[in-house]
Amino acid sequence: MVVGAMPISQRLRAAGLFVLAAGLGTGCDLGTKTWAAGALAEGPHAIAPPWLSLQLAYNRGTAFSVFPKLDDALPMMAVLALLISVGVAIYVWRHRPDTLTTVALGGIVAGALGNGYDRAFRQAPGGGTGVIDFVSVRLPGGYLWPTFNIADVLLVVGVGALFMLSLRRHNTTPQTSTA
Repeated sequence: MVVGAMPISQRLRAAGLFVLAAGLGTGCDLGTKTWAAGALAEGPHAIAPPWLSLQLAYNRGTAFSVFPKLDDALPMMAVLALLISVGVAIYVWRHRPDTLTTVALGGIVAGALGNGYDRAFRQAPGGGTGVIDFVSVRLPGGYLWPTFNIADVLLVVGVGALFMLSLRRHNTTPQTSTA
């Protein structure tokens, strides 16, 4: 069977890979957040002192706390994450991008869904919802990087991979001479 000019088997392969990447990423994110909510409730755990520790935090704002307090807007951000995820899934189905692009898009969607779930449903201490963050990194000079989670890593790595792939494609595109 052919949908448009592309065989259905190619579309199913791209869709399956996308769903696998998004599903595994979302599962890892939500699983580690559930673990962190229980295991880190008593206090932080040093992993590589003083540089790396695990400590429970609830982020009621955006990534890296750029906008630290969103309150009633959190559920709307969750809906936006879901809509963007559906849009990316439709893109993958229609355009069947290469394997690396498909996996990067799956990671981005996993990050959006994981944090979107928290924004809509994860109850935070003191009322309301919040995204669980638990990885704390202290950089040389004492700078404390904003606490983050697996969803944040998936988003950053996915966007970074898309950027690198676009550079690679740009550099391999044949140039035509105007002279």
